Amino acid sequence: MILLPIADSHVHFWDLEHHRYPWLDPAEPSGPFGKTAAIRKTYLLDDYLADAVHQNVLRIVHVEAGWDPGDCLGEMRWIQALADERGAPHAHIAHIDLAAKNARELIWQHASFPLFRGVRDRLQEGDFTQSDGSKTRIDDPAWRAGLRALEEHGFVFDLQAPVAIAEKAAALTHDFPGIRFVLTHAGYPPSPVDKIGFAKWRDGLSAMAEAPNVAIKLSGLMLGEKRWQPDHAQLATKALITAFGCDRVMVASNFPVDRLFAPLIDLFSHYRCWLSAFTVSEQRKMLYENTCRIYDLGE
Repeated sequence: MILLPIADSHVHFWDLEHHRYPWLDPAEPSGPFGKTAAIRKTYLLDDYLADAVHQNVLRIVHVEAGWDPGDCLGEMRWIQALADERGAPHAHIAHIDLAAKNARELIWQHASFPLFRGVRDRLQEGDFTQSDGSKTRIDDPAWRAGLRALEEHGFVFDLQAPVAIAEKAAALTHDFPGIRFVLTHAGYPPSPVDKIGFAKWRDGLSAMAEAPNVAIKLSGLMLGEKRWQPDHAQLATKALITAFGCDRVMVASNFPVDRLFAPLIDLFSHYRCWLSAFTVSEQRKMLYENTCRIYDLGE
């Protein structure tokens, strides 16, 4: 049986021998999603292809991987060189501090690279799945000025918006209609056992889905609970597809981060199983076509 193709909309590569990733420093034994020792080793294209064997992954979107924040162009150059040599990844979402005085200049510099498609700039730090949302840059005029510069050129913004800031994030997407927002990691769903929290998350998705310029990644479904529970993840999958529809959902692995919780083949197998309730055309959209369209990956 030939599997439907996948365009993986969220992958990270890192080379710990040659580059600096502060969050993976051995001096930082744990991060927002628990201990990082299991993934604290170089992870490159061949490692990903080994994890994704027989999954028919045809396109890869690389998302900034916590590279040295003082040298965001360094990661862009490195990823572009990798793509030039190996033919993948097919797009890069860079980290740019949008509140920085030179944010506009950095956007222009990144735009000179063929792989550049947009920016991910965290609105909160630390384990924001547990945050009350009081510390966020979403209302910072300087940060919003940087976002405006991104909007002027029609680039994508990968939006990290957990439940605590979902209402503000929904307003943001309306304030910047010229930006294609992509809500990462399903908006960090809490456990459905927490009925109040799960309902708030679902309501937040509905609010963000009202803006036609917002799409969502079917990924990171275990990041809130910090463990892989397929029955819980299936409930979250059903809720996010209900909110956004088949035209705005994109499958993603979040590898190798999600390797902390489950093998990539297990994740993709479950995604394919859950999406099998839809028509083949709808499955193709969520597995492949939506990512190619939103991130401009070509045919």
